[in-house]
Order: sequence, then C-alpha cells, then structure tokens
Amino acid sequence: MMMSVFCACMRNDLQVMIRSPKEWSNPILFFIIFISLFGIGLGFDSEILMKMSPAIIWIAFLLTSLFTIETLFRNEMEEGGVEQLLLSPYPLWWLILAKFVAIWLVSCLPLILFIPLLGMLMQLSLFENSVLVLGLLIGSPAITMVGMIGAALTISMPRSGMFLGLLLLPLYIPILILGESAVSLLLSSTWPAFQLALLGALSILTVTIAPHAVAAALKVAVD
Repeated sequence: MMMSVFCACMRNDLQVMIRSPKEWSNPILFFIIFISLFGIGLGFDSEILMKMSPAIIWIAFLLTSLFTIETLFRNEMEEGGVEQLLLSPYPLWWLILAKFVAIWLVSCLPLILFIPLLGMLMQLSLFENSVLVLGLLIGSPAITMVGMIGAALTISMPRSGMFLGLLLLPLYIPILILGESAVSLLLSSTWPAFQLALLGALSILTVTIAPHAVAAALKVAVD
C-alpha cells in the first residue's frame, strides 16, 4: 500500500513537472551555456581548462540544480500542492521522499546525461568523464535533498533565491570538495575510492534524515 502511494505521488509530480517544459529545459540551457563560456574564456585546448574543468562542472551543476529545486517547490506552494501533502493521511516524510525522486529525475538526471559531451568539450578523457558522471550520480541525491530542505525553509519568503544560496553554501561545500577532488585525483593517476565512498555516505545520510526535516519545515511554513 505504501509503495503504491509512493509510486502514485512520484508519477503525479513527474507529470506536473513535465507539463511545464521551461521548468526543466531552461536549467539545461543554463548549464550548457555556463560551462561553454568557461571553455571559451580559458581556451578549449588549454591545460588550465583541463585542470579546472571538474570544479567548473560541479559548480555549474550545484547552481543549476539548486535554483531548479527552489522553482519547483515554489510552484508547489502556489498551486496548493503543499497543503494537499499536509492533509494526506499518509506519512508526510514518505510523500516528501517520493517528491525527492521526482525532483531528482527532473533537476539532476538531465544534467548528468549531458556531462559526457561537456566533459569532452572540457578536455577530459573518457575514463575521467566516467568518474565525473559516477561522482555526480552518487553525490546528486545529497545535493537534491539539501536543496529541498533550503527550499522548504524559505518557501514562504518572496524572492528567496539569493538567501537560499547563502543558506545552503556551507552545506554544499563538502559535497563540492569531494566531487571535484575525485576527478582531480584521477587526473594525477590515483583512484578516488575514498572520495566516492564519502559522497555515497553523505547521500545515504541526507536521504535518510532530510525528508523528516523537509516535512517539519513545510508544516511551519504553512502554519
């Protein structure tokens, strides 16, 4: 029963998000343009670009997914979706977890699918690209969940984008360092097992704890 509710909630959220193409297409365009501008500015054939490319791609990924999450959550509040979640007889944290999967599929997965092409553009090899994609797949659940906590805390504030970024920056720094250093270590011929394991641990921790934090923040925002 609980699993069927989970799947129904996730499917409904996906249908709502997909019906608004600009909500998922604009972030993809921003992501591609952001990274391409760095490539043009530094020169696509420069050694500096290759060394900086992991950090550039991770920063672009963080910024893009953060503001996508904030927009999706705000639309939920305006359309009454948050009130429906609170009135549901099912555990709020379980519904938040379903919403997390839907938001991750819309805000993170499309960006990750473009990474191999952008990584080649930034002078990364196929193997380095693979580790970059692996790191983002492992670390992006933590990015999404932390973003959802921030979006829930600021959902009742008008124009909270800048404040949201400042609020979550300290929480994103460890994820950014681990993700960037994983590819940087690979560039120096060292397998980044420790960094990838820590990213996985952070994602598991946030997915376990964050739904309860988001649920509490939404109750406070609506009250």
